[in-house]
Amino acid sequence: MTDRHRKDLPMNQPSRRTVLATLGIAPLAVGGLMATAGSAHADRAPDALRPGGEFDRYLTQLAEEDTFSGTVLLTLRDKTVLARSHRMADKARGVPNGPDTIFALGSITKLFTATAIHQLAEQGKLAYGASLGTYLPGFRPEVAETVTIHQLLTHTSGLGRPAQNPPRPPGQEKWTTLDEIFAGNIDFIRTMPLNFTPGTRNVYSNDGYYVLAAVVAQLSGQNYYDYIRQHVFTPAGMSTAGFFTAAQWREDRRIAHPYEKLAGSSEWTDVVDRFDGGILGNPAGGAFASAPDVARFASAFQRNRFHSAAYTYLAASPKWPLAPDNSFFEGYGPSTHYLNGQRINGHNGGAMGVSTNVEWFAESGWTAVVLGNYGMSAVAVSRKARELIIAAR
Repeated sequence: MTDRHRKDLPMNQPSRRTVLATLGIAPLAVGGLMATAGSAHADRAPDALRPGGEFDRYLTQLAEEDTFSGTVLLTLRDKTVLARSHRMADKARGVPNGPDTIFALGSITKLFTATAIHQLAEQGKLAYGASLGTYLPGFRPEVAETVTIHQLLTHTSGLGRPAQNPPRPPGQEKWTTLDEIFAGNIDFIRTMPLNFTPGTRNVYSNDGYYVLAAVVAQLSGQNYYDYIRQHVFTPAGMSTAGFFTAAQWREDRRIAHPYEKLAGSSEWTDVVDRFDGGILGNPAGGAFASAPDVARFASAFQRNRFHSAAYTYLAASPKWPLAPDNSFFEGYGPSTHYLNGQRINGHNGGAMGVSTNVEWFAESGWTAVVLGNYGMSAVAVSRKARELIIAAR
């Protein structure tokens, strides 16, 4: 899945504070965290971000205008402040979005892949400055000998297809299992030349994160998907998270279908059948989860449940400037945004009918999760949440 609105949503930063989550049309209780409007923690949040406040009314308006469909979750220091789900997960079957709805995450998936890399680095199994050929065979010499783990993490490697409309590997239409998808894409990426000299430019690369996933599998001795389940999803308590096939996405009523306004149409069209082996199972954009589970990841990251505090800092600290005013930086998975004196970490994602974002605010303790199943619908919602959280300081 591509990051179609990456430039519009500067995000990605970890924080020492934490946040957990819940979601739904009304206040909910999930994992022992009460999302009641009258709770002590919710009372400490500004009115604009609480149930019935400015942000809640804004979401309702977008839903009534049929421009937002999905789930939004705001938490403050591990307590749910606002949890809302709007419109339908599956229009044909009449399934509404709700507290347990699972969404395609798009490029939020990169946070999971990067976390696995940092775990292996802390174990001494890889070095960020080592060349790719140190760990994986079969790449062209100019790739194997020059591209580093650091460059793959920061999108400065020069390796990979364009994020939009990438060439399709031969035989992709026949792949049905996650293992076939993974192996087929890695084999195809191994044949690619460099697009530019590594380390000289920043060009977003989904394929770079595919390669990082292959490094994870090689060095851990585990299937990539099994590794992420065991070492990322389980420690974070992400019970809904997973990588699904096209058949599961179509048939599982828990998973929201993606909707897009196709060329020449003003109606939202279910595009689930347009996703194939180039997208599903992709370690750069193929994971699925509910909003509470995405917030649980943000909380676990900040609480150093995946790796030590030193590696948490390493992962989320600025690495490559993405804005001329030094307000937005690439990190090692999470990006870093500085806005009005606050540091924000997170990641967004986008593809046809998929629009997502997670941000956590280091100094104030907020986390905002927006998972949408209308194309590009998370962009405005995430921007509004960010503005109100920054203003609330």
